[in-house]
Amino acid sequence: MNNRCLHCLRIYLVLALSLIPVFGALAQLQQSDRLEIPTSSSATEQFEVFSLGQQGILSVIRGNEYSANRNEQWQFVKYDTTLKAVWRTGYKLDFRYIPVMAYKGEASGYWLFAEPDTDRFLFLQLNYNDGSIDTYKGNLLSGVDVQQFKVIGSKALVSGYYRSRPVVIVHSFFDHTTRVLPGLFEKNTELNNVDINDIDGYINVITYAYRKKNCVFEIKTYNYDGKLLKKTSLSDPRNSFISGQIIPLNPDDSYLIGNYSVGCTQYSQGLYVTHIDHDTPREPQFIEFSELQNFFNYMKPKRRERMLEKIGKRKSLGKENRFRYRLLVHELIQTENEIVLVAEVYYPNQRSSSPIIAGGMSRPYVSRSLEGYRYTHAIVCGFDRSGKFIWDNTITIKDLTSFDLQEMVQITPVDDYFVLAYPQEGEIHTEVIRRDKVVVESEKFKINPKSEKEKVLNNEDGYLSPWYGQYFLAYGMQRIGTSSVGQGREVFYINKLTYKTEDIGKDAKEEASRPR
Repeated sequence: MNNRCLHCLRIYLVLALSLIPVFGALAQLQQSDRLEIPTSSSATEQFEVFSLGQQGILSVIRGNEYSANRNEQWQFVKYDTTLKAVWRTGYKLDFRYIPVMAYKGEASGYWLFAEPDTDRFLFLQLNYNDGSIDTYKGNLLSGVDVQQFKVIGSKALVSGYYRSRPVVIVHSFFDHTTRVLPGLFEKNTELNNVDINDIDGYINVITYAYRKKNCVFEIKTYNYDGKLLKKTSLSDPRNSFISGQIIPLNPDDSYLIGNYSVGCTQYSQGLYVTHIDHDTPREPQFIEFSELQNFFNYMKPKRRERMLEKIGKRKSLGKENRFRYRLLVHELIQTENEIVLVAEVYYPNQRSSSPIIAGGMSRPYVSRSLEGYRYTHAIVCGFDRSGKFIWDNTITIKDLTSFDLQEMVQITPVDDYFVLAYPQEGEIHTEVIRRDKVVVESEKFKINPKSEKEKVLNNEDGYLSPWYGQYFLAYGMQRIGTSSVGQGREVFYINKLTYKTEDIGKDAKEEASRPR
């Protein structure tokens, strides 16, 4: 080996060693508990899992036995945080009804069922504490395309479209009265969100309308009885508001955070935040994607460099940058000092049908032929409690597709870090950030069977959701067996995963403390 090669080798070794203190944290995602539920060969089954925080989890199994009885059997099981069963209860759903949506409340879960081609609906309330079930029947509107279902107090809010126009229907469980919220049944208007404020008893309906070549973003606020209290309109001559989530400070003061586009399109140009005092919005702060420090980090270095050069050149010439990103914005995360926004960037992919396992509440049950979706990256942005944008970060998503458009990347605050994770083909991909810094780069962890003698033969429909503290839930279908020869057995699994942050940066601290 010549001297030049030796010199190069020394440089590579120095570079490799210099990276160890920064990224030398040991793998910290651990599989602490696992539940395996064998699937039935004599029934068609569908599985769901709902996180109840420190109360545990709720498992729902729907199945039809191959018999003359057409009623669908629903089994609800609550497990504690060690995945041990607390109670079980069953319910036979009248075959005339089909499931529409579910909603997770603080003390109870709610399910909405509809009798097709009629105005008859059924509500099921499940008490998390003891598994008791109450049902309520109501007459709503026939032919409503339901988009959201929520519960405030003893009233159900069913929102969607009736004859291509938006409606929000309020149904009382106690006196069985039904009313439609006023001021919403307008053409060229889309429902963006129905936000409930349980503490103050307010209902905020957010809509997106196209009027006289302008896009108008409106918030209509109703009281618990359905009376319209105020209307807030947001409009900008250049930018259009695509989505918005309300952060209430008091009954008359709040922040609105979401994403925006240039012109009346669904392609996001960036993020915005605006302060709403009573019903008057102040001047919004628009944050273009090019202003984010890490937005384009999902690209390969050379492509990212070319993109930034192109953006800089257009700005120097006084030209606008136009981006065509589709964003799936998650529910905002609120900590003591921050408001955290997570959004995934996706593209429509091939067409396919819905998977057998659902990934959370507040999603339609109706089986539809859907576009597949491909995810490229997710952004994480922090705002302080006064609504000021302070930091951003990005996690790259490689070759992840989903038949359903749903939240794939999960984020959990742990100590002074945020753990980002998403499932893919029987593995969990993780990354740990501290605000705008990556402290543990991308790692992969396999989801293993309960018995060490068995191995995973096949993975299907894997999902991940935050649970409580540093714990995640991973669940889906697996075929497992002792040998790759043979069919093995199919199970629905639920894994409790924990991420320990104690050793993050430990190598760097030890290196710094060593005597020189």
